[in-house]
Amino acid sequence: ERVFAELLPRVWSLIEPAARANINLTIDAEECERLELSLDVMDALAARIARVYPQWGGFGLAVQSYLTTALAVVDEVAAMAHRHNLNFMVRLGPLQLHEHALVFQRAQEAGLPGYPVFTHKHHTDISYLACARALIDNHQVIYPQFASHNAGTIAAILQMAREQGAAFEFQRLHGMSEGIY
Repeated sequence: ERVFAELLPRVWSLIEPAARANINLTIDAEECERLELSLDVMDALAARIARVYPQWGGFGLAVQSYLTTALAVVDEVAAMAHRHNLNFMVRLGPLQLHEHALVFQRAQEAGLPGYPVFTHKHHTDISYLACARALIDNHQVIYPQFASHNAGTIAAILQMAREQGAAFEFQRLHGMSEGIY
């Protein structure tokens, strides 16, 4: 509770100027140890945004598809958007080997019976596409932002978005996959 109480004013101090300037602000939900806290903070901030800056659609969350909770997080963000009558951005990120390895290592060191990350790349790929489908299915309240350099994933997202008439964007790291884009 103390961390929550300290965190809210700090994040609000970033939200307020971003909302006034109508620029985007994204919270990263990568750290699975703090996922519930991140969602609680986002929900509390969303309630305040709905009162103070209800037309601002620049508040968002970055979701990592290699986490086993990714699809549930997308569903929770969509429910939050509906609950507060807001639009959010969600940036869906793929497998990040460094972060994945750290989370996996921490879980092993803690002796957890399961892991908070997918242990096979093809499971992460499936998670990414499932999350992409959920984001596109909720395009009325979520503006999907897809980080990918995988041609098959890009093609699948294009097809899903066309079927729904959903607006979205692709994002990439500078210098990567220029030919695909």
